[in-house]
Amino acid sequence: MKLYNFFRSGTSHRLRIALNLKGLAPDYEAVDLRTEQHLTDAFKALNPQQLVPALALDDGAVLIQSPAIIEWLEESYPTPALLPTSPLDRARVRALAAIVGCDIHPINNRRILETLRHQF
Repeated sequence: MKLYNFFRSGTSHRLRIALNLKGLAPDYEAVDLRTEQHLTDAFKALNPQQLVPALALDDGAVLIQSPAIIEWLEESYPTPALLPTSPLDRARVRALAAIVGCDIHPINNRRILETLRHQF
C-alpha cells in the first residue's frame, strides 16, 4: 500500500490519522502541491482528478477521496474500529466528518483560495 499525500493537506492528514489508528504503515510518497507535482502526467495517470490523497493498493487499484478511502479501510480492516457501534453515534461521527469536509475544509483549501485570489 502506498499513500500519495501532501504534508499540509487536511485530507491527507485525516487519512494518515486513520491509517495510524488502524495500525497500518503504508509507504508514503510526497506530492508537493506547491510545485504542482499533482498536475504532472504521471500523477494524472494515478489520479485523474489530480488531487491528494490517493492510496495505491498492492493489487494495483487506486482509491481516491479521503472519506471513501477511510470507509474502505474500515471495511477492509475492521479492527480496531474507527466508528462506534451504535447507529446513532455512528451518525454523529459522520456528521462531524461532514462538517470538516463540507464546511471547514473548503474555506481553507489551497486550490479554492487560489481561484478566489485570481477572480477577486
